[in-house]
Amino acid sequence: MKKKPDGAAGATGKSAREKLANAATSMRKVIGAAAVHVGDLNGDGKVDNEDLKIAMGKAKRIASKVADEARTLGKGVVKNEMVKDAVAGAAIGAVVAIPVPVIGPMAGAAIGAGLGAYKNLTKNGPSTSTQDRPNLALDLHAELLKLGDLREKGLLTEDEFALQKRRLLDERG
Repeated sequence: MKKKPDGAAGATGKSAREKLANAATSMRKVIGAAAVHVGDLNGDGKVDNEDLKIAMGKAKRIASKVADEARTLGKGVVKNEMVKDAVAGAAIGAVVAIPVPVIGPMAGAAIGAGLGAYKNLTKNGPSTSTQDRPNLALDLHAELLKLGDLREKGLLTEDEFALQKRRLLDERG
């Protein structure tokens, strides 16, 4: 193995070290200047507590506007009939799926929400024809039987059963 002369290796290493040190110093200056340029919100040439106060004030104003918009959108969503049907379907799906270990309440809620939304999309509104009235009675009977079954299994309390029964009767009656 050939050995390099000590002087040559040392000079090259020192020169590279000096270059790296100079590059690091230059980068620090550039990054520092960029930080001051971006962070100096009051224009005094430095980033300080005053800039922090200005940034916090802007953040509060923006957060307030976002919250107001979210509240407005939320109010509109809650009034939407499809959302109401999806929520009702999700609640029923979650309760029905609790005893099924493979599905579980989360998947049951998702399936129920999808079915509730589908129900909303496919309903045609109240029917006035006399031919549809027996189907409504059969649907009501089937829904009441389902609620009774859920109550017997202990998945609905007496109060929840009474509330759902009243809701069904009010909708159909």
